[in-house]
Amino acid sequence: RLLDVPYCHIATEDINVRLDEYRSDLRRQALEGTIRRPKRGATLLLRDADEGVVVDPNQYVTTTVAGLQFRFLAGNFFQNNPHMLPLMVEYVVEGATRLNPANEKQMTHLIDCYCGSGLFCLGSASSFQTCVGIEVNDRAVEEAKANAALNNITNCDFVAASAEAIFESETPVKQQLCNNDDNDDEAKSSTTELFVRDFPRDTTVVVVDPPRKGCSEEFLEQLYAFSPQRVVYMSCDPATQARDAKGLIEKGGYEITSAVPFDLFPQTRHIESLVVFEKKTPQ
Repeated sequence: RLLDVPYCHIATEDINVRLDEYRSDLRRQALEGTIRRPKRGATLLLRDADEGVVVDPNQYVTTTVAGLQFRFLAGNFFQNNPHMLPLMVEYVVEGATRLNPANEKQMTHLIDCYCGSGLFCLGSASSFQTCVGIEVNDRAVEEAKANAALNNITNCDFVAASAEAIFESETPVKQQLCNNDDNDDEAKSSTTELFVRDFPRDTTVVVVDPPRKGCSEEFLEQLYAFSPQRVVYMSCDPATQARDAKGLIEKGGYEITSAVPFDLFPQTRHIESLVVFEKKTPQ
């Protein structure tokens, strides 16, 4: 059964205007017999970007979030609620940058697993010495690197690999250090290289934003072994997030310090859920 959708109440007005035009074009092509019939069904894309509403999945588009520009293929995954997205980034950064409650140290290193085109990694970069993102999609990694350059961010590296590979990666990442000279009013920065496995655990945050199926058991076991001070977990499926939370608490030695839901698709069952886990302080 086919259900015609002439207007989407949870889309932007610009998308609905383009949807009306798109439906008319497709109806005309169908009547003329010129429409291409895919073998495995079809997805109609309407991406609301800085350039306007784009329907070609292979066209590059730009979206501005919290003052940063992100360029990516329209058909690639990128959160598509422009009103909630800046708020999500704000809460991720806030959760990641809290002081270590055990020693009041500032967090210095961030690892962004399942980083996509770099949204949370680049959004957090100004608050950290070093950020590294990992993503299995090679093209998304190239987009993340290009987005770092586009925004003049120099303390982020990106690695094309599965999330499980990051903690023992043999690829060194850049570390930006800031040195204050008592005889100089300006801070001087220097750059060194180090491996992820050498990140200081008590000032390292791991951000995870996995697909709907959640984190793999292999990744979680390596996360427990790596034992960062904090895990900031964004999820599009609270059920798998709850499953992973059980392991982080019972096996990893973490406790939940905050949980925030984001209603990206009103009047549907879909939400994003952000949970911050902190390493338990020994009694």
